[in-house]
Amino acid sequence: MPPQGSGFGGDSSYTAMPLGEARAAPQAPATASAASPETSHRLDYLADVDPRDPLVSPAASAEVLRRFPPTLIISATRGFELSSALYTHSQMTRLGVDAELHVWEGMFHGFFYNPDVPESRDCYDVIVRFFARHLGDPHH
Repeated sequence: MPPQGSGFGGDSSYTAMPLGEARAAPQAPATASAASPETSHRLDYLADVDPRDPLVSPAASAEVLRRFPPTLIISATRGFELSSALYTHSQMTRLGVDAELHVWEGMFHGFFYNPDVPESRDCYDVIVRFFARHLGDPHH
């Protein structure tokens, strides 16, 4: 069963919120007219979907998850998605999916978007090695 609570799983509501990484649960109002100040800050790309749909949250379905190709999961200890990343990785491993999990200490959600952060360059190296292993290294 997928993690419950904030919608991102685990204790993310308690650990990420005080650090400024909090996000509202990925739940959309029933209709667009139902949007309110309480729901308007939610993740827009989940506005018209059911967060329990396995095509939105693959970890909600073993049937969908077991069909994944080799998967690289990147997270950070201050990211709101950490619990979900850990849960997804554990489920993929349980189902025999080739999955790698890398977590950067003290970093925030999407830290690798900033190339000036030294940890981003470390993350890029992990990504390059992953794709070289699974798609072939054109330099060898």
